[in-house]
Amino acid sequence: MPPPEGPGPGLRPGEEADLLRVRAPLGLPVPAYDGRSLPNVVASVLRGLDVRPTGGPAIVPPLAADLDPFDSRRPEGPVLLFVVDGFGWFPFSAWCRRSRAPSASAWAAGARPITTVYPTTTVSALTSLSSGTTPAQHGIVGPNLYLPRLDAVVDVLRMARLGSPGREELVDAAWSPADVSGAPPLFGRGLRGTAISRHAFARTGFNRVLYEGAEFVGYATASDLAHALVGVLGRGDPPPVVFAYWDELDTVQHLRGTDPGLHDLEVDRLAHLLGHVARALGPGRARAISTIVTADHGFVPVVPELQIRLDRLPDVTAEMEGPLAGDRRSGFVRARPGRIDALEAALARRLPPGTRILRTDDVLAAGLFGPPPFHPELRARVGDLVILPPVPSGLLSPSPRPESRSPEFLGSHSGLDGAELLVPLLRGSLHDLGGADPDGPGQP
Repeated sequence: MPPPEGPGPGLRPGEEADLLRVRAPLGLPVPAYDGRSLPNVVASVLRGLDVRPTGGPAIVPPLAADLDPFDSRRPEGPVLLFVVDGFGWFPFSAWCRRSRAPSASAWAAGARPITTVYPTTTVSALTSLSSGTTPAQHGIVGPNLYLPRLDAVVDVLRMARLGSPGREELVDAAWSPADVSGAPPLFGRGLRGTAISRHAFARTGFNRVLYEGAEFVGYATASDLAHALVGVLGRGDPPPVVFAYWDELDTVQHLRGTDPGLHDLEVDRLAHLLGHVARALGPGRARAISTIVTADHGFVPVVPELQIRLDRLPDVTAEMEGPLAGDRRSGFVRARPGRIDALEAALARRLPPGTRILRTDDVLAAGLFGPPPFHPELRARVGDLVILPPVPSGLLSPSPRPESRSPEFLGSHSGLDGAELLVPLLRGSLHDLGGADPDGPGQP
């Protein structure tokens, strides 16, 4: 027997539709950078903790007043900012109605939709969250990023040239996160905190882009993450803010697609994990921990046979300067000198109906990456044309990661479909979001 229909998130009339409203002149939705997007979340945390960042670029404004996680009050205790990779708004809303998890009703009551950033991909979104800036400011506009100073496309997660074997090729003694990002993490600008993420990421270049200046605590498994959260939040003097990152929902949706049963099982695990942390800390401490759960992007389905390798289209590559950059659902291409029109025409002939091929100058003017001021290399990094394939199509890099032996992806993201763009913003105490028994075991 299916579970009874439970309460869904409490939406304001037209809230989802307004966030996804297509806007002139491109006829596309634009992330709500003015107060209803992912980087606004950390701006609200800073305001709640009365932290005024020093140095670096100006950050985005805080969340709109109706989304303020602290209701204009200073948090009583530490703030837990828990980022769930691949946690889209629409499947989350359905989980709230179907789930028997003890905390499902609390998650629904404390949830509202916001947008992530464009492109809707992890490297762009996490850099925005850790720096409080938009992709237009920090300049990390995709996992495959063209860097003019190298005249090469770089795999940001591996910090190596696309197609090069191994990892961290670019990270030598002279390397700095500023070589990639135009916005330093807030941890080096006055925010004291701890980052909890995969142990394997501990000394990587991209981890430095996100968390340089923070204490870093690594974990290996879900139980290890729960243990790390209890350890950090249970200290006598816990850090003012804890950034926690969980990636398994993203991994399974890439490999298995947007399967509702699998999604719900993963979110049930996550709810159980937070419940364990709340019970282990005890009701008194858990009530004092302001908890925000959000995400970097959602997911759309992928049909492997509809993925396109531009490097196998000679009439297209003849007009291109260098390889494809960006991501599967938001591709960036550079034209040979004087050949933008020819490249655009070749792409239009070879890409599926419904593909949007946009001039980069128009994309920048429309604010998809965020408003000015722009990273000084933004225009060069994006190139001349932005390609947005329709669901379930996509663009494949000519040089996939050499160490990857995973099956063909069945789920993806980085475009502007509503399922990719909208993510949840859950707010409440750890006690409430954990579904903790007020008389359960734990610290007083």
